[in-house]
Amino acid sequence: MTHPFARVGRELVPGHWFGSAAVLALGCAIALTLVGFGHSVALAAVVFVALAVVAVWNSPLRVTGHEPLDAVRSRAALENTVVVLWRPGCAYSSALRRRATREGLKVHWVNIWRDEDAYELCRSINRGSEETPTAVVLDPRQRGPVVIPASVPGIREATGTRALRSGRDSRR
Repeated sequence: MTHPFARVGRELVPGHWFGSAAVLALGCAIALTLVGFGHSVALAAVVFVALAVVAVWNSPLRVTGHEPLDAVRSRAALENTVVVLWRPGCAYSSALRRRATREGLKVHWVNIWRDEDAYELCRSINRGSEETPTAVVLDPRQRGPVVIPASVPGIREATGTRALRSGRDSRR
């Protein structure tokens, strides 16, 4: 696997860091404003740390939930494998991950900012855009990935998984 910052032309694009930098700047501004208006330094520190955590969560440094695309492709020979291409800071990707986990769906999550092949695949599917989440099925009988709706019903249909029926499912 390529180191995530090996390709300077892509990984250090300012747009990838804009959201995190903006949240961190907002944290600084709020903390300084709180101190300026006579609030305790402890409150300002708590606000700053909370927003710093949000900034790191949305930054390209976030590595949780990533499987290399090559590793997923090697396991795909055995079954239809649903892969969701995602990136840090994408609210739609986070929402899909929460729902898929709650539903118990087997999905392989590939961070496009950490995997060069996944980045290129995402851009080829989305006509040059980094649009995420992008869900595909890696079917060994097909020549290439099959794009499916990036939603719980789309993933459920692609995997043939039935919905988990419990009390919480009836609330939808």
